[in-house]
Amino acid sequence: MNDNFNLLHQVRKQQRRLICIPVLLSAQGANKFKIDYTTDMSVGGFLIQTESPMEKGTILDVRFRLPGAIKLIEAKGEVIWSHKYTPGSELTQETLPGMGIKFLELDDQSRHYLVSYIENEKGSTEEDIFVD
Repeated sequence: MNDNFNLLHQVRKQQRRLICIPVLLSAQGANKFKIDYTTDMSVGGFLIQTESPMEKGTILDVRFRLPGAIKLIEAKGEVIWSHKYTPGSELTQETLPGMGIKFLELDDQSRHYLVSYIENEKGSTEEDIFVD
């Protein structure tokens, strides 16, 4: 088993939620954001499936909005694994094109929103949880 698989396994110990939302990503210090989409998320980070992932170790500014949310979540993250697309290769969990992003900085309110969304079938425990 390689290090990427071990990191993925460690991150996946947290409860995850399948979700497809746009995420704005920018290498730290750059003023240019790229848009990609999540496929699943936990309170610790998320998976971005993309054919052009950033390099492992890249520190990112991340922005996204949970479904039904008013608040834009802004966080710092790190690419903890990265797999580029290789035409003709067999797709497995270890070769899935994309990258795993681990949250490095996430404010308490945003963490609360994420926990509520991930742990609850409807995404929240209160009607106004996503309202500032």
